[in-house]
Amino acid sequence: MIVSFFIMRVSIQLLIPCLDELLEKSLPDSVEREIERIVLSFDGVSEPHHLRTRRIGNNYAIEIHIRMDGNISLHKAHETATGIEHRLKEKFGEDTHVGIHVEPVK
Repeated sequence: MIVSFFIMRVSIQLLIPCLDELLEKSLPDSVEREIERIVLSFDGVSEPHHLRTRRIGNNYAIEIHIRMDGNISLHKAHETATGIEHRLKEKFGEDTHVGIHVEPVK
């Protein structure tokens, strides 16, 4: 009876992380705050919103919307988004999936 209790306990401990990944649970709050800090460290970027994070195997997937001045060139907005993507990949690994949607400031 005691041994079966320990087997069930270990089984549940192993099952919970697997279910979190299958259900695409968000990354911890500390990681999401770090993502927002990195995004806001770029000039001209404001109001990060619609942040969605999850694990894909051993890697992270990050999707975020940011606001930038609507009067800057498309080239400049693209450069900034690419810079954010590179910085996030430096921090969380080269295989991190990053999707950035740029919107004009309201």
